[in-house]
Amino acid sequence: MAELERAESPDALIWFLTITHPDIGEPIRIVSDVFDYVLGGETYTAMPFDGRPLTDNDQMPAAELVVSNVDRRVGFALERSTERAIIDLAVYSSADFDLSADPRTEIGTASRVYGFGRFELSDVEVTVTQIRGRVTLPDYTQEPWPYMRATQDRFPGLFV
Repeated sequence: MAELERAESPDALIWFLTITHPDIGEPIRIVSDVFDYVLGGETYTAMPFDGRPLTDNDQMPAAELVVSNVDRRVGFALERSTERAIIDLAVYSSADFDLSADPRTEIGTASRVYGFGRFELSDVEVTVTQIRGRVTLPDYTQEPWPYMRATQDRFPGLFV
């Protein structure tokens, strides 16, 4: 990772983000570039975003994520839902892709430089221009008890 982040490095780091949420349906796949990419048979839509590696200190690993708010459904789902979105982030080198193709495709099998998966997006702030949130591991010691709420969607028989 340090070698690829050097200013003299001929390769760029490309960030791939997957957001899954029960209120959205299909996962949202975006790439931090101005061109679409195909990775592992899935198409990632071009949308530059601000992602950072997780912290590496005595605290629980965390990072801040800022994505452009280009689809109102995503912002509404993340802001109003009782469920948290699940974040998967992977970083690849531009050397692993055919940069002359549109969309960009893998050359052979791309190897991940950095990444994390199954993290939660919490403390979500949605504005007209961006969605900002904190990426963390689930902290079950901070969950309210009981964890599951008796809502009409989960327990329709209670609300007859």
